[in-house]
Amino acid sequence: MYKKTMVWTITAVMVLLAGFAAAALTADEILDRMEEEADKLAEGSMIGTLRFDNTYRDGTTSGNLFGMLSKPGFSLIYFIEPTDVAGTIFLTHEIDDGDDSRLWLYLPLLGIPKELVSDEERGGSFAGSSMSYDDLGGENDRDDFVATILREEELVIGEETRMAYVIESVAKEGVDTDTPRSIIWVDTEAFLMLKAESYNDLGNLSSTIEVISLTEFEGMLTFAEMLSTDVLDESSTLITLIERRRPDAEIADEVFSPDSLTTFDPTVWGF
Repeated sequence: MYKKTMVWTITAVMVLLAGFAAAALTADEILDRMEEEADKLAEGSMIGTLRFDNTYRDGTTSGNLFGMLSKPGFSLIYFIEPTDVAGTIFLTHEIDDGDDSRLWLYLPLLGIPKELVSDEERGGSFAGSSMSYDDLGGENDRDDFVATILREEELVIGEETRMAYVIESVAKEGVDTDTPRSIIWVDTEAFLMLKAESYNDLGNLSSTIEVISLTEFEGMLTFAEMLSTDVLDESSTLITLIERRRPDAEIADEVFSPDSLTTFDPTVWGF
């Protein structure tokens, strides 16, 4: 009887293990889920206010307050403060076929929007922060990388402890990129990116992103504060999401037209 019980027990365990193995997610499936959750949050029109607080290598600081409008395929960032850059607008159009997004910068003094085309323009610092224009509006290049799950790991964020998948992405042979290797931490329940590290072609850590505090919007977990650090430049930017809300009606596509930037009225959106 004992032997028969052991056989049943072992058989049951093997069935359970087989079930767990079948249900286990691959790195690409986790990244797909992360993108799906981000898309859910980005569905429809959104109005937001956010703040960047920059700290530089020499200890000096600067800050910017922005208003943001978005809908699938489009985003517009309006500079509210400081006064010397107020009225500047950064516009992004995503491209469906996987090409790089189109980016425009409108400077009130020039009076016309300028499309950012060259690598130098797109790689320029956004509002003196540790992020570039391309970082904020660039296209997803996942197809250029091979992703692998390294482990699962606990992260402490504020007063919360979250379990995360740790995923490494390495550039495929022949791919030309400034960051041939990256590691990200993805929440195992909410599929939200909690942390990221990017490495340059010398293998050195070049930049990091870390969620500092969490909040919820429409029942979904999202970040309230995020720290972006340029490790090589020894500068960092604390991004604080002050407000996020839905408008009473969907934002018209015309609002995101480059030709409309010259007549953009921030008061309409509460900026």
